[in-house]
Amino acid sequence: MTKDEINIILKRRIKNGDEFNHLIEKPKNQKVKLKKGDTFYSVAMMKIWVETFYKQVAKLSQILKGKTIQETCDKIHYFLYYDIQYQADGVTQNLRSPANSWFNRREGIDCKSYSIFASSILMNLGIKHYIRQIKQPKFNPRQYTHVYVVVPTDQESGKLDKGHYIIDGTIQSNKEPNYTSKKDVFMNQKLPHIGLNCPTPRKGLKGTLGRTKKKTTITKKSSRNSRNRFPF
Repeated sequence: MTKDEINIILKRRIKNGDEFNHLIEKPKNQKVKLKKGDTFYSVAMMKIWVETFYKQVAKLSQILKGKTIQETCDKIHYFLYYDIQYQADGVTQNLRSPANSWFNRREGIDCKSYSIFASSILMNLGIKHYIRQIKQPKFNPRQYTHVYVVVPTDQESGKLDKGHYIIDGTIQSNKEPNYTSKKDVFMNQKLPHIGLNCPTPRKGLKGTLGRTKKKTTITKKSSRNSRNRFPF
């Protein structure tokens, strides 16, 4: 199956999506040329891209948060599938930040960038998950040709023994495809660290160690239209 055939099969009519614009940071005009590498290098760089840019969708993440892990995964998938077009990469593999994917949503992104977007939302919500790459039996079976996000139902341990949900923005059904081999990369929200070589700061002391991160807030007025877009 050629790239053009894949694009035809996976092309969909997407929604306007402008009501989400205020919830996603604007992308900067930056382009970083990465090294040449195989699919394992791609996934390793995807992990770095998520850890670097996940805050771009901090506000959007609160809109996509469900009452349960499953509902959250369903809302993320619904958003990715119906608001961002699919377009397979050519020879050059594009790893897009969430902001870049949103800016290019009408032209389309591929499975790597869908996975970066989904992982970034989960990272903001503190939900443990994996980026999974697979070999597919009926499509270049000797190569890893697809990637998506896997979310364990057991969030305490982060293990997959008790089942999992997936988030695959390329398909409408969001069901895990058949595979002959898989490789998982664990993603978990990093804990904040502070290196200390000074006395403990007094309460109210201004400075690097006395600062607290500003909490992301979304007003009811700004989020009403966005929340009403989901059939959940």
